[in-house]
Amino acid sequence: MLGTGSKLNHLFKKKSYLMIIVFCCLFFSWKNSAPKKTPNIVLILADDLGYSDLGCFGSEISTPNLDSLAQHGQIFTNFYTAAACSPSRAMLLSGADNHIAGLGDMAEHVPAMPNEIGKPGYEGFLNSKVICVAQLLKDAGYHTYISGKWHLGLEPEQSPTANGFERSFALLDAYANHFAPDKRESSFWQDGNYTDYPDGQYSTDLYTDKMIDFIKKDHEDNKPFFLYAAYTSPHWPLQAPQEYIEKYHGRYDIGYDSLRSFRFNALKKKGIVAKDVVLRPLPSVKGDLYNISHIPLLHWSSLDKNEQKIEARKMEIYAGMIDNLDYNIGRLIQYLKEIGEYDNTLFVFFSDNGPSSADINATPDKSNPYPYMGTANSFVAYGSQWAHASSAVNSFYKGYSAEGGIHSPMIIKMPYQEKSNDIDTAFSTIMDLAPTFLDIANAKYPSVYDGKTLVPYKGKSLLPLLTKEKNKIHNDDYVMGWELFGRCALRKGKWKITKIEPPFGNGVFELFNIDDDPTESHDLSKQYPAKYNELLNEWKAYVKDNGVILSDSSQ
Repeated sequence: MLGTGSKLNHLFKKKSYLMIIVFCCLFFSWKNSAPKKTPNIVLILADDLGYSDLGCFGSEISTPNLDSLAQHGQIFTNFYTAAACSPSRAMLLSGADNHIAGLGDMAEHVPAMPNEIGKPGYEGFLNSKVICVAQLLKDAGYHTYISGKWHLGLEPEQSPTANGFERSFALLDAYANHFAPDKRESSFWQDGNYTDYPDGQYSTDLYTDKMIDFIKKDHEDNKPFFLYAAYTSPHWPLQAPQEYIEKYHGRYDIGYDSLRSFRFNALKKKGIVAKDVVLRPLPSVKGDLYNISHIPLLHWSSLDKNEQKIEARKMEIYAGMIDNLDYNIGRLIQYLKEIGEYDNTLFVFFSDNGPSSADINATPDKSNPYPYMGTANSFVAYGSQWAHASSAVNSFYKGYSAEGGIHSPMIIKMPYQEKSNDIDTAFSTIMDLAPTFLDIANAKYPSVYDGKTLVPYKGKSLLPLLTKEKNKIHNDDYVMGWELFGRCALRKGKWKITKIEPPFGNGVFELFNIDDDPTESHDLSKQYPAKYNELLNEWKAYVKDNGVILSDSSQ
């Protein structure tokens, strides 16, 4: 039996244990109910990447870091951009149609189009009708950073700094040498001033260094950040560190015809393309950004051994660029893990448009010999044939409002998301991202800012889709239109009308069921005349509502 003292001691111990248990319950209850830090946002943009160029989208190119984001997040197979660089970037940052935001055409192309010069919506920079999402996130308490390509204006009042980016290292132009940009032709912007590019550093490596430095400098203040990682890879000129090029030596000796078939079948195996879809035959000529080149599109078997060697090298360099891009994305992710910010970060990755058909320096010459392809002295591009392979299921490529120009792979990983939601097939657009970022940040889009009336967002937040509250954001009556270089398209639900000049198209709108026919092979305008006329009327409304200026051939 216990004595009186022992009983009191026993009771005291029991009370102490109870107090400890109660304290622990209260502590963990407070910890779980305490508000979490506002999520960081990392927006990663590739430049001219094809739909099938990532491992998780069927590619043989090594992209383990992006594949890991997809594995823990989800891929979007029905995501759309504009058909070229700056229009897409305007839509991305403004949440509005590019013809409203100021990039109805690429700024460098407007001088060749007298009917566009000085017209609203064709300013060549983000105009006063819209506001950059970086400015709104900055107002909401975010640090805002950009490293990489801007392409939305060359003047200080059009710069990243003027549009809400607190820190910046940005290429203001459309493209540059990846190792040694020509100072006479390429403008770089750092924070509030023009700057020079440090010669010899590879662009993707340097941009990533800058990103990490921006985050490191401000990390101690515990504020969330918005990072716009606007890489210039794999935009031509095709250049990469030598070890990345050599990694793919011999890989593309199979040729572009076989690679296109391989990628197409890989998309089917992954369930991204339906098994009954048939690969569309290639056109007879090459295409260019602004027009048709009228140069024959040659099959691989028609090339001699030396020509095949040169063509294969182009694709080896291109693959090396993407491999290096993935490596640098991995560097960024690893740094965020080291500082404890990875879990609390929203990651979004996609390409600004489809692959480029540019064919600059198609054949090596005295100033661009084969052994130096891919170096700072080289300025090659990989041309239409490899671009078709990168597009795979999609028809055509950058510059065209066909699927190959506007249909981009997208990966999103939510904060604290560990379990993949696999493939999401809901229709979404580049204009949905700015509203999504504001939604994540619990910030609002104003109707008036700094005394200027803003156009409403065209996009909608993807957050209900990402949290599985909804299975789609846009109803079947939602309309999205495209126009660039007179190549036009409009989509409503599963239906799309597309108009492309001969010989790629017949110069009039054709009707496609994109769900059943993602290759845009079967014109259904005669079979469904009511639906065809419905979309034609929607097109006329789109042109009027968005101030689209059409050439005579595009009416």
